[in-house]
Amino acid sequence: MTDPLRRPDPDASNRRAHYRIQYPVLDRPGFRAGALEGLVNDCSETGVRVAITGSIPSDLTLAPHDRISGEIRFTHGEVEPVEGEVVRFDRKTLILHLDTGTLPFGRIIKEQRWLRQRYPMRDGR
Repeated sequence: MTDPLRRPDPDASNRRAHYRIQYPVLDRPGFRAGALEGLVNDCSETGVRVAITGSIPSDLTLAPHDRISGEIRFTHGEVEPVEGEVVRFDRKTLILHLDTGTLPFGRIIKEQRWLRQRYPMRDGR
């Protein structure tokens, strides 16, 4: 498994356009969008993967390309609104492709710094 806090190798064959943060289980930010509640497994400027933790109304349906908005509550209490398009929803996991600018690059860097301070051994040094 790749270290989630390490900068991606620029020569890697599977490069991502945006840096992705993977959260340890105990420090996953909360997610809420209407009746959906969950914990953020990982995120980037353009995407978020959420493990659904709350009960889901039986009549709730989300299909690819549906639009949804909500908020991410980070472990240290700050909240960021997010909005985007459903990529996948299987009632256990929600994957969103975020609109440009909904999760600022500054937030990603701030989370990366916080995780490096909290988990220095995960930094690969």
